Amino acid sequence: MKRKTLALFDSNLSYMEKLYRYLDESRKIRFSLCAFTDEEKLVQYLEKEKIDYLIASEDKKAVFSGVGHVIYIHEAEEGEGIFRFSPADKVLERLIGIIGSDGINAGGLINGRSKIIGVFSPVSRCMKTSFCTVLGQMLAKKNRVLYLNFESFSGMSVSGGLGRRGDMTDILYYFNNIRQEFVSKFKSSLMDYTGLDMIKPAFYYIDLAYITPEIWDDFLDEIVGMNEYDYIILDLSDYLQGLFDSFLSRCFVIYTLTANDPVAQNKIFHYEQMLNEYKYDDILQKTRKINIPIIKNLPGEIDRLLYTELGDYVRKTTTAEFGW
Repeated sequence: MKRKTLALFDSNLSYMEKLYRYLDESRKIRFSLCAFTDEEKLVQYLEKEKIDYLIASEDKKAVFSGVGHVIYIHEAEEGEGIFRFSPADKVLERLIGIIGSDGINAGGLINGRSKIIGVFSPVSRCMKTSFCTVLGQMLAKKNRVLYLNFESFSGMSVSGGLGRRGDMTDILYYFNNIRQEFVSKFKSSLMDYTGLDMIKPAFYYIDLAYITPEIWDDFLDEIVGMNEYDYIILDLSDYLQGLFDSFLSRCFVIYTLTANDPVAQNKIFHYEQMLNEYKYDDILQKTRKINIPIIKNLPGEIDRLLYTELGDYVRKTTTAEFGW
């Protein structure tokens, strides 16, 4: 079931950022959060999505189609709405009183923090993306799943079937430069990929190669902090800065795809030796090596892979982690 949405709409950027951060970090509101300073951006968002509760400054009084309930921020204390100059905890207390038990997360996160699954291999052409897709489809039957592909040339960025929404480069631009609009940009860029939520991979992967580990850490913290997903699948590549510390170290399980030929085995050995040399014992302990056998007559349509021998193989090799 899709999480309800709570949006902030205020021209006072400083106030809105502080309130957004407080609501996000408190973990007591289980709605998805997004924020707007520009009315046009809000209207554009409402053309595609519904907002269940909108917190807006009293000078923003207008009728917005697609908003369930508006809670106004008042400059003076009044019986209704929120008093702008109340302490943050009082604002939250008031908000909880207005929303009622339907919007309260009494036990913290609904299902705990998102679990991150890393899929990485130094071996090329090992069916890594097919593995991610099938595993994601299995998980998506009972969970909300986000799939992020970081391949250099995934082919997805030029696929006409995925439309023209913003790709990972656009998302990171908003994250770095227009943080108050990041959540709304992220949500408007999501697309359905065989039942998974996905952000279109970057067209020019070099744009991502310059992203520092510190930014990746903040970015992934922000995604996890949305509390939207039970699982986040990362289809990783070795050009990423912070591959080990920012990505693989935060995964609860890492699938490393292998092959039987000598070249592939040498690459895996090299990779494992490097992890040992640089003391990444945690990554090695969480790694499960997967060697997908040769499967003939796989369908060209990626959404049909789940119902093939590949689907059976993925289910069998991941049962220990997910108990299918």
